[in-house]
Amino acid sequence: MLRSSRKRLPTPAETVMKPRQQPRVAVIGVGTMGSQVLHRLATSGVSATGFEQFDVGHERGAAGGETRIFRVAYKEGGSYVPLLREARRAWDRLGAQAGVRLLDPCGALTIGSAQDPDVRTVVDVSEEWGLDVERLDHRQVARRFPQHQLFDDDVVLLDRQGGLLYPHRAVAETALLAQKAGALIHTGHTVVDVVDTDTGVAVHHRRGDEVKVEKFDQAVVCTGPWITRSVPRLAREVEIRRAVLCWFDAGPGWAPEHFPVGIRRSGGENTFSFFPDVGGGLKINLHVPKSVVDDPDRLDPVVEPEYVPRVSAAVSRCLNGLPARPAVVRTFMEGYTADNHGIIGRDPERPNVLIMGGFSGHGFKLAPVFARSAVDLLLTGRTDVPIDHLSLSRLA
Repeated sequence: MLRSSRKRLPTPAETVMKPRQQPRVAVIGVGTMGSQVLHRLATSGVSATGFEQFDVGHERGAAGGETRIFRVAYKEGGSYVPLLREARRAWDRLGAQAGVRLLDPCGALTIGSAQDPDVRTVVDVSEEWGLDVERLDHRQVARRFPQHQLFDDDVVLLDRQGGLLYPHRAVAETALLAQKAGALIHTGHTVVDVVDTDTGVAVHHRRGDEVKVEKFDQAVVCTGPWITRSVPRLAREVEIRRAVLCWFDAGPGWAPEHFPVGIRRSGGENTFSFFPDVGGGLKINLHVPKSVVDDPDRLDPVVEPEYVPRVSAAVSRCLNGLPARPAVVRTFMEGYTADNHGIIGRDPERPNVLIMGGFSGHGFKLAPVFARSAVDLLLTGRTDVPIDHLSLSRLA
């Protein structure tokens, strides 16, 4: 029997199953966003390399401060609720994969005047979305959370889906998961330039006095407070601000299982976020205007003399049983936009570069979801994550 010399054509199924070549991606900054992007790229089978100027999990950037709040009943509005629900599931999955708790589901409180705009928004969002939020009267608060002093018109809401995030642990463990999935991470490497080329990008990075150049198809720039240095045009859009955090000696009665994380909006300077004691004391972040940081490499650690008494006064008015003054006071920094929404989008001057930054103090809790949107944009050019309000074009 004669056999045909013609080659057999592939069937449609075989054609579909042929693997598509994945791009090589550089991730500049392996912090809040970078660790998540690296993990998602690596688990998607993408060749990804991270560049971090310090160690992974350092506290010099926007992930500093020991703990972060997570809440679904969000004072920033209901448009964030679907993103927060997805983020809640993502943090639980990441914790399960890492084998450590990244989010402590201790709940999150909102306390404040019924007339305060943030409190009204939390109430409205809870009702609109049918969130698992319990409204407590003053007697219930006195019995369950006696650490709080309430004013006559204070409303108290407990978001049962809220909790406490551990940023150092989360960044380090997510980066480790990314490495296990195949990502490379270069620590101690400062990226001095990302140059768009005809075929992708050239990443110029320095370690000591030696500068190397590596080529990639695309790059994600997510350098936190250094974003305006990485993307100079954003200096007009993102302001780096200094936050001063205070820790008060507390003890077991202030642990997460007894004292949920939360925010206070009781008028005047009775406006702050509070964080349970996880071993270093009760953390307070007074919500007052922040000073501008001109150079993120030279964050001023000196706190104005009048600041600590202001924090102490607010604490004495709103919380019971704490020392008169904090035991520890430290400075941190974050990038803020004018509308307090972050930035995710292509750099118009470097089409192969995606920018993530300026998350204005509320990017950490949403980092897994924002990372998904970024990877979607890298690989397909679009995303189903509703992030139009984070587009770079809105700032033009």
